[in-house]
Amino acid sequence: MPDLPKEGDRESEEGVISEADLTRLINGHDKWLLSDGREGAQFDLPGANLKYGGLFAADMRRANLPDAELFNANLRDCNLAQSNLAGANLEGANMVNANLEDANLEGADLDKAVSPGVNITNTILTNASLRSTNFLGAQFFRAQLTGADLTDANLAGGVARECTLDTVNFTDAKLMLVDFTGSSLKGANFTAAVLFGATFDKADLSDADLSSALGVTQDQLDSAYGNSGTRLPEAFADYAMTKRPVD
Repeated sequence: MPDLPKEGDRESEEGVISEADLTRLINGHDKWLLSDGREGAQFDLPGANLKYGGLFAADMRRANLPDAELFNANLRDCNLAQSNLAGANLEGANMVNANLEDANLEGADLDKAVSPGVNITNTILTNASLRSTNFLGAQFFRAQLTGADLTDANLAGGVARECTLDTVNFTDAKLMLVDFTGSSLKGANFTAAVLFGATFDKADLSDADLSSALGVTQDQLDSAYGNSGTRLPEAFADYAMTKRPVD
């Protein structure tokens, strides 16, 4: 792990990694990646204080930053594939077009992050907090989000295919035109969520609560799976959903 200054300027005294040190660490990580570990040094700083850090377009693949402080950090166009950000604080971070493929963000805080166009493929976001996060047009593929909180999140126009979204809290979420094809949404809470134009082809809504969701249509329900525990709006009080076939 690289040694960082303990004394000197105010940033260092407060534990915040200075801009100069951050640049040095990124350059060292670039060398580590390009040399397959023979040169440079991996960005390996669990719990690092990168508050407001400038990581625009940085290649942070395989970085190890569990429990890092990245409040309001600039991660726009940043490549964080295969990185470890479990438990990290990314509240308010700019993650536009960031790459989180195969990254671990279990239990991370992404509240109010700005993330249009982010790539969330095979990403672990189990029990993560994503309240009021802007995921407009984001791409979720085979991501793990069991127990995540997406209250008031905006995923409008995005894709969430073949994801595990069991027990996710979608209260007040904007889910217009989202493609949930093949995803598991068992026990998900859609209280006051906006579902106009969303696609649920072969999605599993068993035990999900859509009783107060807006924009639910029969076409959506006809293409999805459910069970007797699926709560639907009053207009569908007598509707019986198709149960998912046993594998």
